[in-house]
Amino acid sequence: MQEYDELAQLLGELLPRGALLRAVLSKRRRKSIPYERVSLRPLELRGRLHYQAAYHLGDKVQHRNLLPGEAGELIRGLLQDDFRQALLCTEEADYQVLLGKKGGGKILRQPPSQRRAEANLAHDRPKRYILQEGTPYPFLVELGVMNSAGRVLAKRYHKFRQLNKYLEIVEDCLPHLQPRDGGVLNVVDFGSGRAYLTFALYHYLVEELQLPVRLTGLDLKEDVVAFCSEMAKKLGYKHLEFVCADIRDFAAEGQVDLVVSLHACDVATDFALAQAVRWGARVILAVPCCQHEIFTQLQKGTQSVLLQHGILKERTAALLTDAARGKLLEMQGYAVQIMEFIDLEHTPKNLLIRAFRGGHQKRGQAAREYAEFKEYWGIKPTLEVLLAEGNGHAQVEPGSK
Repeated sequence: MQEYDELAQLLGELLPRGALLRAVLSKRRRKSIPYERVSLRPLELRGRLHYQAAYHLGDKVQHRNLLPGEAGELIRGLLQDDFRQALLCTEEADYQVLLGKKGGGKILRQPPSQRRAEANLAHDRPKRYILQEGTPYPFLVELGVMNSAGRVLAKRYHKFRQLNKYLEIVEDCLPHLQPRDGGVLNVVDFGSGRAYLTFALYHYLVEELQLPVRLTGLDLKEDVVAFCSEMAKKLGYKHLEFVCADIRDFAAEGQVDLVVSLHACDVATDFALAQAVRWGARVILAVPCCQHEIFTQLQKGTQSVLLQHGILKERTAALLTDAARGKLLEMQGYAVQIMEFIDLEHTPKNLLIRAFRGGHQKRGQAAREYAEFKEYWGIKPTLEVLLAEGNGHAQVEPGSK
């Protein structure tokens, strides 16, 4: 097919001369494929150019080192059999490969998101953080994380690590977040709080990747919104806006691509997820906090040994809540990952729900699994009700993001 011929020609031009700085293959064709994505990077082995392929299987990663020709065969084979999407990054441009479920596809050329200096050919390369210590980032200086020389303050180092972990998660989402036909990437952040992560997200997408972005941070505290708005103005972040609004009342402009909800308290997370589904957001990132509602629904007779102690019952309720949320999102056609996220500064909660629209095709199976799950535990989560009703109201507890 024409698109595979174009891909073969492109890879033939990029791989032998080391022009491919990074490749990410994603969007599995079948759920049975064990690895969620495959990424490649160049490296030098025994004086020769190779590409290291990383197969991501949950928390585990398996590696293979390939010569350029072998790497090209691998990418073409994976796109024919296992994946429907790829992002190929070069110094001159990014190439997004989009393949249809029943054949056909296209290759889109986008502005570059990687620089040559970022491609380290060493086999055992040091950890590359998106935000580098020693580089003074204006937003981190203004927020008191760094000094003017780029040194991270000792008491804020945890926040610095948290920001990098967050941006790494966002980086993995980039194949799903390319602007639509030259349009603007629309991002909504529920419960942005003091907006450490919101400012970091804007910096990464706009300053680093130079993507056309409109980012809106929502919070209920007027003084916090005023502080963040003044900070955005001071930093010259023209396309970052903070609004004092409830989740229910906010009307987004245009198609929303990415919805972020980090530490919205209790069922406010469910309202954020339900709103994201209604908008048809391509990517959802949520770190739930303070899940209380399922706790009151659990009956000791279900699992008396597990639920007789309050602390165990509380943790069980939190896990059940997030498991239900994941399955409910699958029922809406989202591919869901529940993963560990570095614990944030004022809470021990460190599970992140990451969902990609259109990545889960077996909605009927998900519905059956969810029905069995809720019947066994005797629960009815808020998100189920919201998705069924399509309306509701909740308020986001201010966070420390």
